[in-house]
Amino acid sequence: MSRSPFASFQWHSDIFACDSTDIEHFYAQLQQEVDRLQLGRKKLGEIGDYPLELYQSPSATAELPSVLISAGFHGEEAAGPWGMLHFLSELQQDIFERINLSLLPLVNPTGFAKGHRFNKFGENPNRGFLQPKEGEASSPSVEGKLLLEYGQLLQGASREGILTCHEDVLQKHTYIYSFEPRQSPGQFSLQLRDTLGRFFDIAADGDIDGCPVQDGVIFNHFDTSFEAWLVRTGAKVGVCSETPATQNLDQRILANSAVMHAFVQQQLAPIKG
Repeated sequence: MSRSPFASFQWHSDIFACDSTDIEHFYAQLQQEVDRLQLGRKKLGEIGDYPLELYQSPSATAELPSVLISAGFHGEEAAGPWGMLHFLSELQQDIFERINLSLLPLVNPTGFAKGHRFNKFGENPNRGFLQPKEGEASSPSVEGKLLLEYGQLLQGASREGILTCHEDVLQKHTYIYSFEPRQSPGQFSLQLRDTLGRFFDIAADGDIDGCPVQDGVIFNHFDTSFEAWLVRTGAKVGVCSETPATQNLDQRILANSAVMHAFVQQQLAPIKG
């Protein structure tokens, strides 16, 4: 079974007291957190009636680790963007003394607003960042082209690591794609998998989307995705989390928030003094 780009998905969140596709409520909540944390904002472009924006620590410092968290590449994967709001709501400004944090909260707003996987143009925003294998058709979406235009900025922002939060509408279990410069998954991958495993059962060994999964990890699988591109171009580590969208939305929101916290905690610079 494959994911349909035309199916529409919508759930209700008690945490945010709205439906998963309520994009106006999402942006209003995001603005509150951006103002509270005094995040920097850079507009990368527009997708339909919506902006594609990058948010960053109030003042980046060269000696601190730099990490990027992204969500909302696929519109039916709602718990990633809402999970980022929950994650932001728990942050305090002193975190920026220990890390340069960059955020892409909602890459595919037109898909999100409709609960559709692809954007309003029928494009997959998470493909086309790298040259495809022979026989594969893959060109960047409208969103992808904007992100590639700012490739140098995003590569610098993800120097120590990239986390991108996805969901799987076909799964009842959780799993991750991860990238490390080693032959098998290390503590970076296993800790993030186990964080998700506190919320959902971990997927059994086998095959998901044509990729071998072992112990809940699809390891060093380089396709033409955003996260694979950033690892290929310099990020030291990367992970794509996959929460099961057949499960309760609020539980998925909490899982996404938790994996963001765990990812950041792994990368924090030691406290000075």
